[in-house]
Amino acid sequence: MSDVLVSARGLEVHFPIRGGVLRRAAGVLRAVDGVDLDIVRGETLGLVGESGCGKSTLGNALLRLVPPTGGTVRFGDVDVTALDRRGLRQLRRRAGMVFQDPFASLDPRCTVAQTVAEPLEVHGLRPGRRERAARVGELLELVGLDPAVAARYPHEFSGGQRQRVGIARALAGEPDFLVCDEALASLDVSVQAQVLNLLRRLQRQLGLTLLFISHDLSAVRHISDRIAVMYLGRIVEIGSASAVAAQPQMPYTQALLSAVPVPHPALERARQRIVLRGDVPSPANVPSGCRFRTRCPSVFEPCPDVDPALQPVGAPGQLAACHLHGVAGTPVEGEAQTADVGGGP
Repeated sequence: MSDVLVSARGLEVHFPIRGGVLRRAAGVLRAVDGVDLDIVRGETLGLVGESGCGKSTLGNALLRLVPPTGGTVRFGDVDVTALDRRGLRQLRRRAGMVFQDPFASLDPRCTVAQTVAEPLEVHGLRPGRRERAARVGELLELVGLDPAVAARYPHEFSGGQRQRVGIARALAGEPDFLVCDEALASLDVSVQAQVLNLLRRLQRQLGLTLLFISHDLSAVRHISDRIAVMYLGRIVEIGSASAVAAQPQMPYTQALLSAVPVPHPALERARQRIVLRGDVPSPANVPSGCRFRTRCPSVFEPCPDVDPALQPVGAPGQLAACHLHGVAGTPVEGEAQTADVGGGP
């Protein structure tokens, strides 16, 4: 489709597991394992899931910060997986990244001015020193910082201010696409709201396309037009933010939403909460069939043997990978007991 900016087909990122004295390959860790994804120009797509499900690896692979081991990624009409060094440099201007840790992602030896000006120098956007300094001031104002702080170093700022510097650096190349990888995770709750509102304003003001990666569903619902839910290297549900939040079709999505607190004591006590037992299985040893079956409260006969594909369910444009939709079967004895459904925390 002409309005799709970023598209992935069969995207895989596998890491070899080495062991022994000779460090021979002893297995494969499937961080991203066959993802099909379209991100429409001008939208904000929220990507959610538990830690270790492959969200950050997927975001890095879309920008080829991590080399894919299979599948394709297209940025507009450009095949990202086939780009050479020069092509990748051009891509870096059109796509930016906001990292999780604002302190670790900033060079402590460089001032804010040097940090924000570096993309301008690399891409030749402002050839003169005065032009670069003026543009740095504009970018700092854009993210809510006083241009007078340009001579300071990262350690002189709070976490929220450092993250604003990281956003200013990501915007320096005037990108079309921005990946925000857990950009709120290391910030205080009050600062998270400020940065979240900043990202929303910048998205509208600059016409950006955002991939917002987070495990915080409340933040994702606030900022996203659509939500994609990821589990063990795969997208298991995707749809509009309102549809996924109001009518989740995948048991995993239902469990994630049930963990989000409701700011009303009576409603919080009355609502049903789904508590999943155990952890996400190792991506080096993916369960057969449905990947969620080892923790799912509603396991059916096809689940251990057949890997469900994304199919249209629920609201228009909503897809879910679950045998509960359109597949007859009976619960498997014992496996349905791997999760509890109840009102306790």
